[in-house]
Amino acid sequence: MPGRPRSISDERLMAALAVAIGRVGPARLTLADVAAEAGVSTGMLVRRHGTKRGLLLAFLRHGREHGMPARRMREVFEAAADPVEGLIGAVIDGAGAGLPPAEFANHLAFLNLELADDEFRGLLAEFDDAVRAELASFIAEAVAGGFLVVADVDALAAAVNSLRNGTQITWATTRRTTLAAAMRRDLTTLLAPYRTA
Repeated sequence: MPGRPRSISDERLMAALAVAIGRVGPARLTLADVAAEAGVSTGMLVRRHGTKRGLLLAFLRHGREHGMPARRMREVFEAAADPVEGLIGAVIDGAGAGLPPAEFANHLAFLNLELADDEFRGLLAEFDDAVRAELASFIAEAVAGGFLVVADVDALAAAVNSLRNGTQITWATTRRTTLAAAMRRDLTTLLAPYRTA
């Protein structure tokens, strides 16, 4: 006998979870917060994911399976006027520069869970690998188009990714300017020696 149909799609549930995390952060998040945002019962979340940890792991797996944030970064890259601007724009967008500061901080707090739990950390490493591979493809396209001269594409992609992570954390603690401005400044400085014009 087939199981009962799900009353809410995974996509809608994960979107509700992302909103709830942005509002209260992962530490204060409850299943009731997510249920209220999604318009479902807390019991339904328990039946589907068991615990808050199970729900948060499902959130990360869902993002990985749907190619996020790499897919969105690719869209931004392809919409740019040239590959270097595309690379910069993709990193800025993928870093969450469009989020309000409090929401950004709540999403960044997810890092506390990811570093303290081996299963979360493993998923974070998979996200990092996917982002770094996408960055390498952007840089390779910029090299092929004559916009950058780079001897080691993978090494520069790793440096861009490290800059992305570091600038996010530095900006979260200082907020001297916007995250987008800080990210653009740091990326422009890093890429300057490799640019052909």
